[in-house]
Amino acid sequence: MRRVAGLSSRQRLLFGGAVLGGVAIVVILLVIVIAQTSAADEQPIAFNHKRHAENGIQCQFCHAGVAKGPVAGIPSVEKCMGCHEYVATDSPQIQRLHGYWERQEPIPWKRVNEQPSFVYFNHASHIAAAVSCGACHGAVEEMTVAEPVVNMNMGFCLDCHAQQENKDALWDCAVCHR
Repeated sequence: MRRVAGLSSRQRLLFGGAVLGGVAIVVILLVIVIAQTSAADEQPIAFNHKRHAENGIQCQFCHAGVAKGPVAGIPSVEKCMGCHEYVATDSPQIQRLHGYWERQEPIPWKRVNEQPSFVYFNHASHIAAAVSCGACHGAVEEMTVAEPVVNMNMGFCLDCHAQQENKDALWDCAVCHR
């Protein structure tokens, strides 16, 4: 503090301005990084959840693993082609799907929601408890581009668990951390 006290008014003003400028740069960089990490990744095919929901296709038709275990699963190219061999074949996105089918390649989808490796999550137990997909994933049936809508952190999960009838059992750390 003695060093700052020994500075002239002009030097203190310059020093304060430099500190404020440095803080401003750090804040701007943080905003840029946060904005880039929270944006939905571009998918290899622009899959429109809304259009599929409007056609009466239920979540579990494509995400068949959701009632069986921890991973909801992504449909295979073969499952998509079951309809799209005949439906909307002139669409550029469906033509891209046909390309994956012809090359016998899986579609390299990018994850939209992901839990840390130290968290055990099971979709099946949530489906069995009648937790709607929208409770965590939002109104996906209204999304043209799937994107995360909630921060699926420990606080989010605990807030939901606290509202359940068996909340005491759900507050055991071993439920989510194994």
